[in-house]
Amino acid sequence: MKIIPAFFLVWNVLLFALTSCAQPSEVASKKKAANDPNAVTPVVQFDTAWTEKVVKTQAEWKALLTPQQFHITQEQGTERPFTCALNKVHDEGVFYCVCCQNPLFASTHKFDSGTGWPSYNKPISSKSVKITRDESAGMVRNEVACQRCGAHLGHVFDDGPPPTNLRFCTDGVALIFQTKMLPKGLAKATFAAGCFWCEGAVFQGIKGVQEVVSGYSGGKEANPTYEQVGSGKTGHAESFEVYYDPKVLSYAALLRVYFASINPTQVNGQGPDRGAQYRSIVFYRNEDERTQASDFVADLLKSGKYALPITVEIKPFEHFWQAEDYHQNYVELHPENPYVQQESLPRKARTYQQIQDLLK
Repeated sequence: MKIIPAFFLVWNVLLFALTSCAQPSEVASKKKAANDPNAVTPVVQFDTAWTEKVVKTQAEWKALLTPQQFHITQEQGTERPFTCALNKVHDEGVFYCVCCQNPLFASTHKFDSGTGWPSYNKPISSKSVKITRDESAGMVRNEVACQRCGAHLGHVFDDGPPPTNLRFCTDGVALIFQTKMLPKGLAKATFAAGCFWCEGAVFQGIKGVQEVVSGYSGGKEANPTYEQVGSGKTGHAESFEVYYDPKVLSYAALLRVYFASINPTQVNGQGPDRGAQYRSIVFYRNEDERTQASDFVADLLKSGKYALPITVEIKPFEHFWQAEDYHQNYVELHPENPYVQQESLPRKARTYQQIQDLLK
């Protein structure tokens, strides 16, 4: 599609709005509260205070990303429509750049365009995306890239819904969706290690851990249910996310807790829980986490502690789907459950014997 002056007019107005409403005005808040159809919804600034761009070589990106992520973000590829799970996601949350975790789009600005690609009518802040001229594919289009790291995200067109009339058509592979905003000062880590009830109980007692959320990760199915994951057909594993204070607890210490809590040689399972849905995985979000996890496994192998190979997977984080409410804090709420008494509590006790210096 050819670039037209009207597009740039709308885009300039949008950029002005994004940079001028970091703090919602009292008038706007009153309008919204009164359900005024003309109310202005302020753009919330999510940890967009970065001052340095993320720059890596192609080799560095290739080591950090999956082949598909690398093709889309670094080689300006395009995923096939209707193939990405994020196309169907309409939960409340934020979509981040898969390469540098820059917040890009809010779920409140997502709409179903019918094209098969995740679509939004505006970015989340003035520091989210940049627009450049793209003359590939025999046409003139407006390419959308991450403003922080330059990752290719997709294209923007002027056939979107009001009030912007824009459609940011993105490749879901280039995005990470988070259903819960990271509280200020906290970091997040994601693991899989058999039953998520057990691991939630273990990590809740660690110094610096604020919250542990049970969920599903590692597969492609959007919004999976417990029953679907339990069938072993989704590719997901029971997983958990740890919200922690990095000033109190390091990622290296988290790895200590994680490996102390599992049998890292068991294939597709932990204890009595068997199947790929119970496999053990360290999901890394950046190169530093990948390196630390790989080094930890290497040290375990050198230690001679285990006669069998380490089977824990180390793979890039893509998506985390929060489990049903009744799975959250399960051990604490159901100490009488036979499985909890026979598996969860003994695992917690065994782990704590090895990491007493990290306990609350």
